[in-house]
Amino acid sequence: MTGLKLITFDLDNTLWPVDEVIRQAERTTSDWIADHHPDAARALTPARIRTVRDRLVREHPDYLNNLTRLRRDAMAEAFMAAGFEDKEARHIAADAFLVFHEARNQVSFFPGALEVLETLADSYTLGALSNGNSDLKRIGIADLFRFHHSAESIGRRKPEPDMFRAALRSAGVEPDQALHVGDHPVEDVDAARRHGFQAVWANLIDLDWPDDLDRPDHHIHHLRELPDLLPLLDN
Repeated sequence: MTGLKLITFDLDNTLWPVDEVIRQAERTTSDWIADHHPDAARALTPARIRTVRDRLVREHPDYLNNLTRLRRDAMAEAFMAAGFEDKEARHIAADAFLVFHEARNQVSFFPGALEVLETLADSYTLGALSNGNSDLKRIGIADLFRFHHSAESIGRRKPEPDMFRAALRSAGVEPDQALHVGDHPVEDVDAARRHGFQAVWANLIDLDWPDDLDRPDHHIHHLRELPDLLPLLDN
C-alpha cells in the first residue's frame, strides 16, 4: 500500500438519516398534487405509489438502477390507473417529481458530518457513491467532493463493481489507496471489500450485522470517530 488517498462515502443513512426525509418529501408531493391537481390527489397516496413501485421493480428489476425513473413512472402509472390519459399522467408525474426531488434534498446531517467532511477534504480526495438520487449541489456540499457517482449516472447500483471502478478512475488511484464509508453491510461494506477497497461500517442508525457476512474490521457509531480511525488505515 502506498497510503490512503481516496475516501468515498455513501450518502443516505451515512451522512444523514433518510427515512424521514423521504416521508416528508412524499407528504410535500401529495400536498402539491392536492393543491394543483385535486382530481388526481386520490390516485397518489404513498401506499398506492409503493404498490406500483413494487410491481414495476418485480417486472423490470433494472428500475433499481434509476430511482428517479422508477418514482416518476410509478406516479404516472398510478394516475393512468385512476383514469388519466397517458400524456397528462406523465406530465403531472414529471412536475410532481420535481417537487419531490426538491424536498428529498432537504436533509439534516448526522452530528459532526459537515465538520468531518471539511476536515478530510483538506487531506484526501473525497467522492460520493450512492444508489439514491440525492443532489449534492442542492444539498450544498458538492464543493467538498471531487465526484459523485450514482446508480443513475453509472447505470449499475452497488454492490456491483461499476461504481467503485468509476471512483478509482475519477481519483486516479489504485484500490489499495481507497477507503469506502457506508451504512449498508452488503451494498457498502462487503461490496467495497470485494472490490479492493478498505471499508468502514458507519452504523449510525443501529443496524444489525448479517450473520452470513464476515464482520467488518472497522466500524463507527458517530462520524466524528472517523478521523481518529484513519491513521490505522493510512499506512
